[in-house]
Amino acid sequence: MTSTRITDVPEQLRSGRSHTHLLEGTARRVASVAVAAILLIAFANVLDIILRNGFGRSLYGLNEINAYLVAIAAATCLPYGLHVGAALVITVLERKVSHTASKLMALFAASLTMLFFGLVAWRVFEVAQTMQRTGQTTIMTNVATAPFVYGMTIALVLAALVMAVQIVRNAREALAIGGLPGLAGTVLLGLILSWVALSMMGILPGRPFTVLAPQNPLILALLVFIGMWVLILLTVPIGVAMGIAGLIGTATMLDSGASLDVLGSEITSFVLQDGMSVLPLFLLMGAFASVAGIGSDLYRLANAMVGHIRGGLAHASILACAAFGTLTGSSIATQMSIGRIALGEMRARNYSAELSSGSIAAGGTLGQLIPPSSALILYAIMTQESVGKLFVGAILPGILATILYMGAVVIWLILFPKHAEAGPRAPLGELADAAKKSWSVLLLLAVVLGGIYFGFFTELEAGSVGAAGAFVIAVARGKINVESFWQTMAETTRTLAMMYSLIFGVTMLSFFFGISDVPGAFVSLVNTLGLPPLGVIIALIACYLVLGTAMDAFAMMVITIPIFVPLVENLGYDPIWWGLMTIICVEAGMISPPFGINIFVISALDRSIPLATVYRGCWPFFGSTILKIILLILFPAIVTFLPSTM
Repeated sequence: MTSTRITDVPEQLRSGRSHTHLLEGTARRVASVAVAAILLIAFANVLDIILRNGFGRSLYGLNEINAYLVAIAAATCLPYGLHVGAALVITVLERKVSHTASKLMALFAASLTMLFFGLVAWRVFEVAQTMQRTGQTTIMTNVATAPFVYGMTIALVLAALVMAVQIVRNAREALAIGGLPGLAGTVLLGLILSWVALSMMGILPGRPFTVLAPQNPLILALLVFIGMWVLILLTVPIGVAMGIAGLIGTATMLDSGASLDVLGSEITSFVLQDGMSVLPLFLLMGAFASVAGIGSDLYRLANAMVGHIRGGLAHASILACAAFGTLTGSSIATQMSIGRIALGEMRARNYSAELSSGSIAAGGTLGQLIPPSSALILYAIMTQESVGKLFVGAILPGILATILYMGAVVIWLILFPKHAEAGPRAPLGELADAAKKSWSVLLLLAVVLGGIYFGFFTELEAGSVGAAGAFVIAVARGKINVESFWQTMAETTRTLAMMYSLIFGVTMLSFFFGISDVPGAFVSLVNTLGLPPLGVIIALIACYLVLGTAMDAFAMMVITIPIFVPLVENLGYDPIWWGLMTIICVEAGMISPPFGINIFVISALDRSIPLATVYRGCWPFFGSTILKIILLILFPAIVTFLPSTM
């Protein structure tokens, strides 16, 4: 009987799938147009820079509405991103349960996601109404702000509707595959979620969540934290799990109405800040850099410079990863782009599989550290620190990381000289040709980072220059056509949807942690342990290194930053310095067994290299990362010196 139901599933869902494909196509097109609009905003900002510095004029009021325009465009990415599963999810438990249970978990996750985005849409709409009623406008140009927030509301409503369609699909699958247990589970989930929804909306009488509140708010915070992890293990997207946990925690301490008011006001003010506008622009810069094929040119240049020495291809891979990571800000994109070229080259010259895989996996981590980096931007957004100072502060640690990785190769070959051999010296003409093809990219990097450091333009304008410049380079190289352009827009949509769903959730969770004084309690707890400040820092670093072996980098950051950063500041440490330490610890987790993401990327690039071989190849570079952490602890000026001169 069960096998019959499984066989019949496609027949029962055929009509629904046609509607799903139509929805996906529409959402993809709308989101791609929204990302293209961000590119237009970038060009508008570049024009404003030229007019301001060259002709003493400017596009009046553009700076005031940048954040509003980018917020609408980024929010428009959510429907398509959620539909294609771009939200960050941990699937450990899903793999260990029955097929019926996994379908019910998917139904539960989709339902909570719809509930969360539906509530966000409702409350953001209330904020827009308040703006309209009070006549709020921008300061210089007197442009009404309410229409921008109404635009965000429409995007959020569409995101909730997309998840409603997903719920119908998941419910059909659960009923078709699970039979009576599936029906019972579906009904139970519906009742639970209906109670949560009605309670949050204030429709149920009284204050239903306040009865759950213990007298000690820290115990409540612990329960909320545990509840959040339960939701995450049930495959609820991490951002949604954080948002729901924060909502319920706030409703328990205050009431449902106040919790929803906070949801609308906090998220609206958060996404409209200038720092949020920087993120999509640098993501576009990285996307066009990948399309332009810049990675292969940078690798050719690095190979022409150092490929003739012993281990030169490993050195070239690390140097190319450092340069390409500066453009993309993405470790995975860096590793995939350089790895496709470098792995084959090294294996053809009889490099050991350990050295080949380890050097590329380690080099890939530089994409998170060397600016501009999406991880640094996320840290800046969450801590209200300067994106520009974080970028500038990362320059010397990025150079140090590159040198230490190359030093690890040197030591490796002293101990195991047969793992690599020297290659022929590149002719001068080849070096000149490689430099000729790379000059535009290197110039773009110098303009973006130099412009921030010397104050020629803001971080948002730097992102605009980077995005527009990378697009121009891709066009000049003949890499952009209609198909590749819209493909790039769609891929950027997924990344934006993932980042914004995380940010929506962490905004609410951070507010709850604030009113329950979790950071203060954490500070008090650490003080009672009697550890010196350095001991506390070492303990936090150890915590990151352990978490990094089993957790995604962005997930680890959004969960720990609201708790760790207040403690570090209370100890008297520079938050810019700690931001770089956080990224470096996250970077170490990407190459540490058993779940370092870069290890699996290498395995996907070359199936002939076993995971155990990649593990062995990563250990020396993990050791060099630990040395880098020690050096930054002993000499914090490596991070703080350049920002102090801005």
